[in-house]
Amino acid sequence: LKQSSIRLIAAIGHLLLFALATMTEPCTLGYHKIRGLGAPCRMLLCFSGEPFYNKAYAGDLKEEWFAKDKPALVARNSYINLPYVIDGDTVVTQSNSVLLYLGRKLAIDKDADFFANHQALDQCMDLRNDLMKIVYPFSGVCKDKADFPAALERHLKGAAGHFGKLEQGVRGPFLCGAAPQSADFHLFEMVDQHLAMVDQTDGVDFDFAAFPKLAALHAAMKALPELATYFKSPMYTSWAFNNAMFTHFLGAGYGDGPYGTTSNELFDPKA
Repeated sequence: LKQSSIRLIAAIGHLLLFALATMTEPCTLGYHKIRGLGAPCRMLLCFSGEPFYNKAYAGDLKEEWFAKDKPALVARNSYINLPYVIDGDTVVTQSNSVLLYLGRKLAIDKDADFFANHQALDQCMDLRNDLMKIVYPFSGVCKDKADFPAALERHLKGAAGHFGKLEQGVRGPFLCGAAPQSADFHLFEMVDQHLAMVDQTDGVDFDFAAFPKLAALHAAMKALPELATYFKSPMYTSWAFNNAMFTHFLGAGYGDGPYGTTSNELFDPKA
């Protein structure tokens, strides 16, 4: 066989594997009842059009997660944490791994872009880890809500470095080209959260115009028809950005809550 024929056969086989790998029944995505690290995963599932069970742990986290679900899932995956995805007999945890698994399983990620996509995911996680130091009191960087505006201003100076790297990584309109891949969903969430924090925090300003590719990517994601149902859902409009029991920043849509109790609802993006 000619080399071109071999490549064609391999490509067809690859497509068939993806076709066979589509979910025969809805998967379960488990995370806190907040946007946080769950938002990119939920967005990716919505973009795929696949219905999924949205297991969202809330004020009863101790009972529903730590005492009930986590011990049961440890037997299936010793690394188990939030977020996780249950897809038939497969249980995947850790944020980037969940995104990469869903991206590949749902044929959203492309093998040729694996490393570019993965590096962008890691950069987004670096940015998010820095952000967590100011939205929660645990690191000692920002101990209470009164300190949050000043802490946000300091954070944005460092965040500009992360945004600059990600700006250069955008091929356009999305990170790896014409279509979004798994890293785009986490990047969108990071840009969206930072835009909201600046807009909703008095006395804080930040020049996002310095990152036109990120602004264009953010706008392109908001315009995707596949995500229209997601952007209208409480998952995006009214769930807290961070854990409502501890955070310095909830997001305006959350209002006074309530944080509520754990829920497990089937969400159909096409409904």
